[in-house]
Amino acid sequence: MDVGKEEVAREIEDLMWQDAGIVRTGRDLKQAIQQLEKLGPRVAHPQTRRAYEAQNLHAVALLVARSALAREESRGAHYRADFPAHNDARFLKHSVVKGDLVKFV
Repeated sequence: MDVGKEEVAREIEDLMWQDAGIVRTGRDLKQAIQQLEKLGPRVAHPQTRRAYEAQNLHAVALLVARSALAREESRGAHYRADFPAHNDARFLKHSVVKGDLVKFV
């Protein structure tokens, strides 16, 4: 991976640890999503295996952050400080992401 791709991969890792780590809030998750969207162009058009890995890291980070934002409850290792309780009626389901939309089925 060229230096730029290594740098963006580290930025994604740091961002996810800081804003989408063990304890999450809606505010931090929204901030993470905004920052990840800004980083998107920096992982576009990969030419090497490591650059594809950075692109994949970016895609997974967005999926995790968007899903965590949509799940307004705490369950298992997903802890939302702003939603500390379970909500089985609404969220005892799988998350399905299509584009920017997250549905629970």
